[in-house]
Amino acid sequence: MVNLRGYNWKSQKLLLLLIILAAWEAGSGQLHYSVSEEAKHGTFVGRIAQDLGLELAELVPRLFRVASKDRGDLLEVNLQNGILFVNSRIDREELCGRSVECSIHLEVIVDRPLQVFHVEVEVRDINDNPPMFPAAQKTLFILSPDCSTRGFH
Repeated sequence: MVNLRGYNWKSQKLLLLLIILAAWEAGSGQLHYSVSEEAKHGTFVGRIAQDLGLELAELVPRLFRVASKDRGDLLEVNLQNGILFVNSRIDREELCGRSVECSIHLEVIVDRPLQVFHVEVEVRDINDNPPMFPAAQKTLFILSPDCSTRGFH
C-alpha cells in the first residue's frame, strides 16, 4: 500500500498516475526487437520466451503460438529454446514500401491461462537499392561578386 499523506492533492494524483502507468507498461507484454532486412533463414531475433518470463518447458503444454497481422511466415519461434528467428527472407520495400518506419507486429498467445503479448520487430533498411534522382542533370546559377550569373552543370 502506498501512503500518500503529506502530499498535496495534485501531487497525489500525479504519483498515482505514474504508478498506474508503470504497472500498465510492466503488464502490457510489449516487446521490441529489430532485424536487418534480407537476413537469412535462422537469423537470431530475440529470446522471446525468456523476455516474456515464460519457462521453456511450458511453451508446448500451454499452446504457445505466434500470430502476425502482416505476414506470418517471416518470423518463427523455436519451441525447444524459445528463440524468435527469421523464417523467410524479409524484403523491407515489399513489406512497407517507401515508409520510413517498418515493423512486423506479432501477437504471442499462450493458453492455460490465456495471455496475449504484443511484440514489434523493426525491420532495418540495408540500403540495397540505388538512389534515384528525378533528372539526370541540374543547372545551377550562382551569383558572382561582380553581380553576373554563371551557369554550372
